[in-house]
Order: sequence, then C-alpha cells, then structure tokens
Amino acid sequence: MHLDLHLHSTCSDGSLPPREVVRAARRAGLGMIALADHDTVAGVATARAAAAERGGVGVIPAAEITCELDGAEVHLLGYAFRLDDPGIATLAGQAAESRRARLAAMLERLRALGVAVTAEDVRSEPECASIGRMHLARALVRLRVAGSITDAFGRFIGDRAPAFVPSRGPAVADAIAAIHAAGGCAVWAHPSLEDARKFGQLRAGGLAGVEALRPSLDPVSSSAMEEAARAEGLFVTGGSDWHGGARPALGSWFVTERHVGEFLERVGIAA
Repeated sequence: MHLDLHLHSTCSDGSLPPREVVRAARRAGLGMIALADHDTVAGVATARAAAAERGGVGVIPAAEITCELDGAEVHLLGYAFRLDDPGIATLAGQAAESRRARLAAMLERLRALGVAVTAEDVRSEPECASIGRMHLARALVRLRVAGSITDAFGRFIGDRAPAFVPSRGPAVADAIAAIHAAGGCAVWAHPSLEDARKFGQLRAGGLAGVEALRPSLDPVSSSAMEEAARAEGLFVTGGSDWHGGARPALGSWFVTERHVGEFLERVGIAA
C-alpha cells in the first residue's frame, strides 16, 4: 500500500478542499493518507466521509500543531486522536488566536515598509480555519507587490525578511500532552539534522516519532535522521507535506508499510 502521512487542504494553506484532496489521493493510487492541516482539524471529518463514500483510500485523523521549543518554532504532527477531545479544541483555539495576532503584527511591519495590505486583502477559502504566511504571500502576489510566492517570502515575510514575525504557539511539551490525552501520538514534523540532538529530550517528554522520510530530504540525510531517531527509541514516519499543485504530483512520492510499520501499529492500523 502507498501512503502519504502529511497532506494539507484549504482548511489551512492547501489549494484543494478536503473532499478534493481525498479524490486526488484516490486518483494518485494512495491507499492511506493523513490530512494534517495547520492548527486545525476542521477538514478531517469531511475527508473521512469522502473516503467512506467510495472507498479505496483511508484517512488518518491528524493535525500539524505549531509549537515552541527553546524559543524556536517547531511543528508537531498529531495522529489518530479523538477529534472531539476538549484538549485538542483548546490547542486549536490557542493557535487560531496566535495566528490572528501574528498576521496583525506582520501587516503592521509591511505598512512600515510602505506596503499597503490589509487583513481583508488576505482572503482565504470559506472553510479555512487557519490563516498563515502562505495566505499573506498570495495576497502580496494578487496585489502585485510581489511577483511570486517565492518573491513574497524572499523580500517580505520569509524567516530572515523584514516583515517576518515568529510564531508563538504552545510549548512542545504541552502539545504532546494534549495529543496523548486525546488518544493520539505525536511526531516531530520535518526536523533538520541539527534537531536530532533534541530527539532524546522530546522522547523523554512523550514524543513518539520523527518525520524522517520526506521528498525534500536527500537519502543520506534521511538515513542519518532515521538512525538518530531509532537510537532514541522513536519510530519514523513519512509525508510529502503536499499543499496542492501539479509539482510535485500527489502520489509521485510515498511510503509503504515496510517504511512505517511501527507507526501503523501504534495507531491501530493493520500493516
């Protein structure tokens, strides 16, 4: 079976609604996906319903939670938790408020740079529950302030750009605890090799796995990260972090049960 354990929809910054993500996954030959929108589970129920209608693809409940660790932004993937858990709802609410405050701060910095863009300009799909930098970048392109998404990030809102404002999410330990309390497991999303020195610290706090398999990581680095994760007793997962579009095509990259068997066992899916 082909799996992709990290996809996004228009409920955050993806380009397809949840139902269309499922249809695209089915057409691409994926047998199992995880819809892991940023700081929201708003699209999961719709995606699971769409999957149940025609079969052929399973949907694992997931979310990508923006957290803070030692003053730096870290993303956690929560998998297979109860969607109606109050702790997850609290996390999502905190994240939504943090995102609103961050957007307001970035708009203020853009105004100081002479760039006239308002919150109303940062339009999103009606189902979007998690507005972020990608939405702002798209607005800058629509307003012809930037020539492309890459240009918008490079000149204005990228990590080293003048209008950048860091995220202020919950502490990693608190997010891991909330995911566990909701019956799920927590995985570090797209860490760097430098982050591997913190695997033990987070493992002691309840981290279960590491997203070591992904198309943006070369095979040598991926193997080194997997080795570091397993040395700390962590399993590995794999996901494309697909947001839509033709490149890379959904399904052109995938993992199988052989790669993520420990994860599947942990979330109660027969390999």
